[in-house]
Amino acid sequence: MEQSTNRYGAALLLMPAVLAFLAGTPAAALSDGACEVDGSHRALDFLLGEWRLVSDEQVVGRSRVEKLEDGCLIAETWEFADDRSGRTYTSFDAAAGVWRRFSVSNQGVVTRSSGTVDQGELLLRGERTTVLGEVLRWRERLTPEADGRVARVARYSTAGDRGDPTGSSVFVGYYVSVDEPLTRPSSPAEPSPAPGSVTQSEQRPPPVAGEVTPDSERAADAADIERIAMASPMVLRLPLGAVEALPDGYAWITRDTAPYLCEGVTIERLEVLRKTRRGQVELQVELALHAVQVNRRVDVEINLVEAGRRDESGVLASGSASGRAGRSIPEQIERGSVALEVVLLMTRQTFDVAVAAAERPELVITLAAAR
Repeated sequence: MEQSTNRYGAALLLMPAVLAFLAGTPAAALSDGACEVDGSHRALDFLLGEWRLVSDEQVVGRSRVEKLEDGCLIAETWEFADDRSGRTYTSFDAAAGVWRRFSVSNQGVVTRSSGTVDQGELLLRGERTTVLGEVLRWRERLTPEADGRVARVARYSTAGDRGDPTGSSVFVGYYVSVDEPLTRPSSPAEPSPAPGSVTQSEQRPPPVAGEVTPDSERAADAADIERIAMASPMVLRLPLGAVEALPDGYAWITRDTAPYLCEGVTIERLEVLRKTRRGQVELQVELALHAVQVNRRVDVEINLVEAGRRDESGVLASGSASGRAGRSIPEQIERGSVALEVVLLMTRQTFDVAVAAAERPELVITLAAAR
C-alpha cells in the first residue's frame, strides 16, 4: 500500500514536467490539424464554397464543398435538377503523393479515382461502377479559372480499340459561386492602335455566317460570334491534325465561341478514330450532341477535304448520319448527350497523300437542326 502511494506521489511530482513538455511541443504534432497548415493538403482549396452547377449557360444543379476532420477531408454534397444527388469525398494520400476521390449517388453509382494537381489543375482517372455492377473507365478534370469559376469535365467510357477510350459526358460546365452572376464580365477594351498600324482583326477576313474555324474564338465582334452560333446549318471547319491532337475534343466550341451551335444544339465532344483495313483508311468520327429543347432532329454531314479547297473537287471522303437529341431522349437524360457516328472511307494512298501535303486536310462538319 505504501509502495503504491509512493508511485502515485511520484506521478504527481512528474506532472508539471510533462505539462511543460506538452506546452513546448508544436500544436501540429499533437492534433489532427496538421492538414490545415500543410500545403499539399490545401492544393484543392479552390473547390471550397457554395456553388451553382452551370452547363450550357443554364443552372443544372447545386453543390456545397467543405472541409472536415480538421482539414484532412474535403466533402462535397451535390444535387442536380434531374433528381440525381450524392456525396463526394476527396483526401490527399501523402505516402503516394496523389489525391484519392470517392463518390456515391442516390442511384447507387460509385466512382473511385485518383490523380494529381498539375499547374493548379486536378486530373483524375479511375472507375465508375453502376448499380448493376458494370465497371466503366472514369476521367475527370477540375480547373480553377481567373474569374473564380471552376471548370469541370467528367466522363465515363468503355475501352475502345485504341489506347484512348471513347467517352460519354456526365458533366461539362462550371462551378459558379452563388454570390457571382452567371454571365461573365465583358473583357477590358484593348488599347487603341498606333496611327497607321493594322489591327489583328483587320488582318483576318470577317467570319462567314454559319462557319466556325479554330480562329473563330478570337473574333473581335460579339455580334459575329452570335451570328455564327445561331446559323443553321452550321459548318465547323477543323484541320485534321488538330483533331488528332485533342482526344478530349474541342472544348473551345462550347466554352469560348458560343453556348449553342446550330439553333440550340451543342457539340459536347468530338473524337476521331483512324483504322487501316485492306488498303483502305477508315475514319470514325463521333460527335456527342446536346440539345436544349425537348426533341430535336439533327442531320450531320462530314467531309474530309484538301486544305483550302471549298468546291466538291477537293472532297477526299464523306459520310453522314441523322439522329435526335433533346431532354426527352433517354440517352441524353442518362448521359447528358447523344452520340452520332459518321464513317469516312478512302484508299490508303489518298489518305497518305493528303496528310503529306504542306497543309493538313480539313474535317468539314455540317450540322443542321430541324425546327
